Amino acid sequence: MQKKLLALAVAGALVPAAAFAQSSVEIYGRANLSLGNWKATGSTSGTGDLDSRMRVVDSGSRLGFRINESLGGGMRAFAVMETGVNIDSGTSLGQHGAGNGSTGFWTSRDSYLGLGGGWGDVRLGRQSIWWSNGVIAQTGANYIDSAADGLITGHMVAAPVTRQSSVISYNTPTMGGFNASFSYSPHDQEPASFTGTGQEKGSIWGLTGRYTSGALRAQFDWATRKNAGNVDSRDNTGIKLGLGFAYAPGAQISGIIGQLENENIAGFTNIGGVVGATIPGGDDVKVRFWLINWEHMFGQMQLLAQLYKANDVDSDALGDLDGTAVTGVTLAAKYFLSKRTGVYVSLNNVKNDDFAWADLTGGGFSSASAGGAGLGPVNAGADVRSIGIGVIHNF
Repeated sequence: MQKKLLALAVAGALVPAAAFAQSSVEIYGRANLSLGNWKATGSTSGTGDLDSRMRVVDSGSRLGFRINESLGGGMRAFAVMETGVNIDSGTSLGQHGAGNGSTGFWTSRDSYLGLGGGWGDVRLGRQSIWWSNGVIAQTGANYIDSAADGLITGHMVAAPVTRQSSVISYNTPTMGGFNASFSYSPHDQEPASFTGTGQEKGSIWGLTGRYTSGALRAQFDWATRKNAGNVDSRDNTGIKLGLGFAYAPGAQISGIIGQLENENIAGFTNIGGVVGATIPGGDDVKVRFWLINWEHMFGQMQLLAQLYKANDVDSDALGDLDGTAVTGVTLAAKYFLSKRTGVYVSLNNVKNDDFAWADLTGGGFSSASAGGAGLGPVNAGADVRSIGIGVIHNF
């Protein structure tokens, strides 16, 4: 009741009375903080280690507004305005001064305006493409502080896109348990440095299909970033398929397989098992990965586990690059004090082979880089370990 009254009060202040009579406004959000210990040690060079440090970590806290208005004839107008907040610091910075791109400004998270009906809906604004695993794996996104599935976008082979500004999407209605989203963004045409001279217009395209029927759930994601950085034929593409089986209420076993490919890259150094070895500019590289996810509820306790594996990077010019594989493990337990509030303990471990530097970077979680990028080539071979004790409240 208090939530509804607060939503009504805010809506009354934001919109004219005549319009408010035909629309609804919902306020929602999350507070998620943990006390933890983080380190990255065992680098190949011996000079890229980061000693353990205690931290208070904000893991995806946010405040959002959902607005809906019935237009008659089955049509509706709607908007979502969701903003990430760092309760730990009160700034837009994550750990160790790392920039957190999901906080620090209004509508920093998925936020859009749209029109919908029985035919589906069209949305314009800042939206997630490709990287979200939906109901297939929610551990890092919705349950605790971070999890191994975040390594899918924390590899040296870049993902095509995560949360993206300036997107238009068409989202189908759900029919027979199936729905899909088609997304397009011309955002890479917008940098001030883009003049068109010796450059190519960039764009992002994405397709996601979802299916749920009884205990079975599935999700397919494909996306490509064309002419990344306005460089001709520098294309980053990702594809993944997830399947899940919900064998009991709040319990499922699921898996994801996928591949990332970067074409016409700028080049890497210190790769492939030899310090100083270089993947040449213009090369194409790819990596295949898989994830196993387990979620189980008994009473008020939730147990969570993930195992992630990325194979050695494959280079068109140099072949298989030994020493670039990555393994990630998450183990966690969460106790629900109520439907909305829980306490959890979590352990994350990332094992980087000698010439890999994967890291858990989402939401400024890593303490490895003031730039927010996490581990880099200087830290190659360092293994990441984080332990957290946290509280999460959804409202």
